[in-house]
Amino acid sequence: MKQSVVIAIAVAAIVLCRGGTFSAARAQDTTLATPIASLRSPSQISVTATGSVDYVPDKARVTLGIRADSPSAATAVDTINKNAAAVIAALKARGVPDNAIKTIGYNLFYREPPNPVPGVNAPAPVSVQSAAVSAAGTYQASELLAVTVPVATAGKVLDAAISAGANESFGLAYETSSYDTLYRQALAKAVSAARATADALAKAARVSIIGIDSMSNSTEGPGPAGKMLAMPVSQASVLPGTDSVSASVLVVYRIK
Repeated sequence: MKQSVVIAIAVAAIVLCRGGTFSAARAQDTTLATPIASLRSPSQISVTATGSVDYVPDKARVTLGIRADSPSAATAVDTINKNAAAVIAALKARGVPDNAIKTIGYNLFYREPPNPVPGVNAPAPVSVQSAAVSAAGTYQASELLAVTVPVATAGKVLDAAISAGANESFGLAYETSSYDTLYRQALAKAVSAARATADALAKAARVSIIGIDSMSNSTEGPGPAGKMLAMPVSQASVLPGTDSVSASVLVVYRIK
């Protein structure tokens, strides 16, 4: 009888021990599974797309330069001050308002005389004074003016400035007074294009788009205008043609 009781107790202990071990193992598995699942990043599709809208510019930005060279710094500065004043007066006479004229540069620097090249005979100076000037170098003063006008009057404004003393031009940059509206239209096209691309990718991969994780945008500006020497002409022809406003978006879609 005592032997049977001992065997029963031993069997019960084994069962409890196994049961406790199983429960602990199961609890341990559950505890480890939670952080592993939380480390998994959601599946995503990233798409970059661009939209653009064409327009006809209605504003022109003309960049004009007034430059003078002299062996005297004071003379060079005085010359461009007088010439710039004459150019500004000519622009106002053409109906350009004060707030459409902006000084964007004013410089004065000394230019060293050129070094003689061995074996090359320099031309003889015409006078002692010119020889002294050549040996001493020159000062170059310059002023830059940015003028924004309607495209229809840009040619006449450019002619008036050149005739009044502007001797450099840095080209034309075209603008539009409806930029904000056009840019938003380009953004809408870019977002639509991004979604169309994402739908095609999701269909090919046999997944579904369930939301957007992030979205960002950027814009493309016009390239820099080239520099050219301003020369008097009968009348400059300014043809704006067609330009465009572009916007790009990066959209990250969540999928399942």
